[in-house]
Amino acid sequence: MSEVASVFLTALGQALSALRLYAPDHPARDRAVERAHEALVAAAAEQGGRGRFTFLDEDVVVGSARLRDLGSWSWGRDLAAVGLERLEVSPGVTRDALEAMLVEAVQRLDAGPATARGAGGAICVPNLRFGRVARSDEGDGWNGDLEGTLDEIGRLYEGARTEGAVEAAIAAAVVEALGAAVRQSRNLLRLLVPLKDVDQYSTIHSMNVSVLSIGLADQVGYGRDDVRAVGKAALLHDVGKSLVPEEILKKPGTLTPDEWTLIKKHPVDGARILFRSRDGLGVAAVVAYEHHMTWEGGGYPERTFSRPIHPASALVQVCDVYDALRTRRPFRGPWPEERVLAHLRAGAGEAFSPEMVGVFLAMMEALGDGS
Repeated sequence: MSEVASVFLTALGQALSALRLYAPDHPARDRAVERAHEALVAAAAEQGGRGRFTFLDEDVVVGSARLRDLGSWSWGRDLAAVGLERLEVSPGVTRDALEAMLVEAVQRLDAGPATARGAGGAICVPNLRFGRVARSDEGDGWNGDLEGTLDEIGRLYEGARTEGAVEAAIAAAVVEALGAAVRQSRNLLRLLVPLKDVDQYSTIHSMNVSVLSIGLADQVGYGRDDVRAVGKAALLHDVGKSLVPEEILKKPGTLTPDEWTLIKKHPVDGARILFRSRDGLGVAAVVAYEHHMTWEGGGYPERTFSRPIHPASALVQVCDVYDALRTRRPFRGPWPEERVLAHLRAGAGEAFSPEMVGVFLAMMEALGDGS
C-alpha cells in the first residue's frame, strides 16, 4: 500500500504545482491532473475503495498507518495549515471532481492560513471530501467522524496487542480531532459517548477520558502543546489492557487472585508499549504507568521510593475514575452523577490530587449550570 500511496501523493503535489503554474487549458496541467486522478483511484483501491489520507505536522497517514517511505513531501504541512488535513475518497470519483477540488485547494494555499481560517469548511465535491480531521460546526456536540475515530482508537489498541507498539501519528490525529470538538462545543459532556456494547468499552472509555482530560487541562491552564500531550496520555492510559485476556476484562463476577494479578500488570505493560513506540509519547508512558497510583502513595504498581505522581497522571486519573464509574460494566451498574462527584470530593488529598479534583468539580458545576 505504501508504494501506491506514495505515487498518488507525489502526483498530487505535481498537480497542485501545475495548477499554480499553468492556465486551465494548458496540456501540462491536464496531464498532471490526469496522472493524479489515476494514482488516486489506485491508492483508494488499495484501501478497499474508500481512501483516506491525513496530513499532520511532518506525518502522512494512509488509512490508519503512517507512510514511512515517502521521503521529503512538503505539501502536508502547507495543506494542514489551510485546514486541509484529511482527504477522503469514495468509489466513483471522476477526474473533473478531482480537478475542482484541486482548484479550490490551490486558492486556499494562495490565500494563506489566516484567510483560510476565515473561510472554514471542507472542500466537498462528488466522492471527495478535503477538510479538517474533525469539525463541530454547530458547536453543540460531536459532529465529526465518530465511527471512524472509534475505529482508529481500536486500531491503536490492536496494534499494541499484536505489534507491541502504537502509531503515535494516529494518536496525535485522534487527539487533534477531539481537541477541535472540545474547543468548539458549548458543553463537553455532550461529547461523551455512552457505552452500548461491552466490546466497545476500551475504545469508548479511552475517547471519553481523553475528551474530559483535554477539557480539564484547558481549565487548569495548560498550554496547547501540554494539552495535546495530556490528551494523548489519556487516550492511551489503558493501552496495557490490550494484553489482558478479554474473558478477564469482561468477567461479570469477582476476579480470582491470579486474574487480579494479570489486571494489575497493565500499567507496566502499557508503559513498556508506549516507551517502545517513542515519537513523543513519553508523558503518555508515565501516565500509563502511574494512573492507578494514589495521591498519598498507595495503589499500584508499588512505588520503590516515596514520590508524587506526575501532574499529568493526577489529571488523567480524575477523568478516568469519573468516566469509569459513570459507565455500566459487566460487574456493576453505572453510578449516578452526584455519587461519582461525591466520591472524588471525598478522595481529594488521599486518593486524588486535591488541586485536580477542585478544578474538575468546578468545571462540572459550570457545565451543569449550562455555562
